Amino acid sequence: MTASDAPPPAATRWAPILLRVLATGLIFAAIFWALPAREVWDGMARTGWARWLAVLPAFGVAHVVAAGKWRMLVRAAGVPLSLMTALRAHAAGLFANIWLPSIIGGDVVRAGLVARAHGGLAVPALAGIADRALDLAAMLTLAAMGALLAPASALGSATPLLRGAALALVLGGALGVALVRAIDPARLPTRLVRPAQRAQDVLGDLARQPGRAALAYGASVVAQGSLVAMNAWLGAAVGVAPGAAAWLLAWPLAKVIAMAPISLGGLGVRETALASLLAPFGVPATLAVAQGLVWQSILFAFGVIAGAWVWLGRGTKSV
Repeated sequence: MTASDAPPPAATRWAPILLRVLATGLIFAAIFWALPAREVWDGMARTGWARWLAVLPAFGVAHVVAAGKWRMLVRAAGVPLSLMTALRAHAAGLFANIWLPSIIGGDVVRAGLVARAHGGLAVPALAGIADRALDLAAMLTLAAMGALLAPASALGSATPLLRGAALALVLGGALGVALVRAIDPARLPTRLVRPAQRAQDVLGDLARQPGRAALAYGASVVAQGSLVAMNAWLGAAVGVAPGAAAWLLAWPLAKVIAMAPISLGGLGVRETALASLLAPFGVPATLAVAQGLVWQSILFAFGVIAGAWVWLGRGTKSV
C-alpha cells in the first residue's frame, strides 16, 4: 500500500460530518430565532396522533414500491436480487438516512449490503444512481405540473417565471441526458472522468431497456406523488392548505434542495426551503416549518423501525 492508498486520518474522515452537524444546529438556531418556537410547536401538535399513526404505514408502503423499483433495476443488470434482500437493504438505507450527512447517504449503505451478498459493488451502485435519477426526474415532473397548474393569483408577478422554469425543468432534463450520453469523458478534467463514465453506463442501461425504464419511472412518480399526498394530508391538520398545485410545486423542490450535503439528513434545509416555496401561496412560515418537522418525525420514526427490523432479522435467509 502506497502513501496515497492509505486511509485518511480519523479527523479528516469525521470533519465533513462534524461540519454538517454544526450546519444543522446553526440552521435550526436561525429558524427559531426568526420564528416563535411556541407557534411552531402548537402547529405540530394540531396533527394529532391518529393522523400521524395513519401516515406511518402509508409511508412504509411507498417505500416498498421504491425498494421494488430499485430491485428491478438491479435485476435488469443481471444480479439475482431477492425481494427480501432488497427490502432489508432499502430499510437499512432508510435507517442510515437518519444520521448520514444528506438524504442520499442511505443509498451507499443500501448498495454496500447488496454488494456484500452478491459479490460486487458496481451493479447495485449504478442501479442506485439510476434509481435516484428516476426519482429526481419524477420530482421535477411533479414540480413542473404544480407550477403549470398553480393559479396566477397565488403566484402573482412570478407566474411567467415559474411556468417558464417548469418547462425548462422538463426540457433541461432531456437536454442534460442527451449531453451526458454524447460527451467524451476523456476530454473532461480527471476528477470528472469516472462520474461521467458511470452516468453514461446508467443511461446506456436504461436506454437498452426502455420498457423497464418507463415502468421504473412510473413507479417513481407514484411513490413521490403519494409522499406529496401524505404531506398535504398532514398539512391540512396543521393548517397548511394551499391547494394541490402548491404542494406539487413546493414539496418535490424542497426535497431536491434537501439533497444538498449541507445538514444531517436534510434537517433544517427541507423546512427552510418548504417555507420559502409555500410563502407565495399565503402559508405562514411557522406553519410550513411545523408541517416540515412533523414530516421529519415520520421519517425518523420509520427509519428507526426499519433499522430495528433489519437488526432483528439479521442472519435470516432471504427468499
